[in-house]
Amino acid sequence: MFIDEVEIIVKGGNGGNGVVSFYPMKKGPDGGDGGSGGNVFAIVDQQIPNLNKYAEKKSYKADNGKPGGSYRKTGISGSDLTLKFPLGTVLTDLSTGSSVELMDENKVLLSKGGDGGRGNNAFKTSTHQVPREWEPGFEGQEKQYKVIMRLIADYGLIGLPNAGKSSLLNVLTAANVKTASYPFTTLEPNLGAFNGKIIGDIPGLIEGASQGKGLGVKFLKHIEKVSLIFHCIASDSADVEADYNIVNSELERFNSALLEKEQIILLTKKDLSVKVELDQKINVLKKFNKQILPISIYDSESLDNLKSILR
Repeated sequence: MFIDEVEIIVKGGNGGNGVVSFYPMKKGPDGGDGGSGGNVFAIVDQQIPNLNKYAEKKSYKADNGKPGGSYRKTGISGSDLTLKFPLGTVLTDLSTGSSVELMDENKVLLSKGGDGGRGNNAFKTSTHQVPREWEPGFEGQEKQYKVIMRLIADYGLIGLPNAGKSSLLNVLTAANVKTASYPFTTLEPNLGAFNGKIIGDIPGLIEGASQGKGLGVKFLKHIEKVSLIFHCIASDSADVEADYNIVNSELERFNSALLEKEQIILLTKKDLSVKVELDQKINVLKKFNKQILPISIYDSESLDNLKSILR
């Protein structure tokens, strides 16, 4: 299962209590302050492929600070907790609506630990020489975050089910994605690398996907950052114009900005069509997009044409 959206609760550690203590001989106060609670941070780990672990455990807390000690010793601070997420993850604080996107290896503070309470030494004044007051440690911040992962890819492959996207990804990148001659073989996004560029294969869309039909459109968020979309249309389709319009309509309903991205039509499985039929379908699609590349995973020349674009 591929989890790319979760909600988690994070809590900074509580501060340690201040203490009441007196020097054995002088009798003056020497109670130290409590240690600070640990903070909770987020950081990128490019080895993590999804948010599955956060679907299993949804609550995280840093360590509490330790109580202060005698001789004005401050308690030991609680250890920080660092949560690791995939590159491109967006965390939104549900109480404020503010968001942060993890795009590098810098730590991001999610919740702050509480301050330590003051020991009785902090309450000594010229007129209050033997204080017995102390403070408990302060609570760490507790926050709830919506966490959304977006794959970081340079190119995106989209299309109806069985348009040949996964087969193409396998040939280009050796991604080893499952393929078969039935719809929805691909149930989750897949990535592959070609010449240092990342290609994302998005599960097939059908008409009504934006209303939840098929696999829906939730995976389309993974192509919001790509620089180029490859729209795969099977050349053996009975109606390539309808195929083109269905997919682009679903893109528009999900996020109209996706239609502003450069799009190249890959007329896949060209080995299944005779040249006359293929030329007719190319002419139909040219009404919408002049950038059309007939391609077959069994035709090295057409693959080389595609590879020249990917470079």
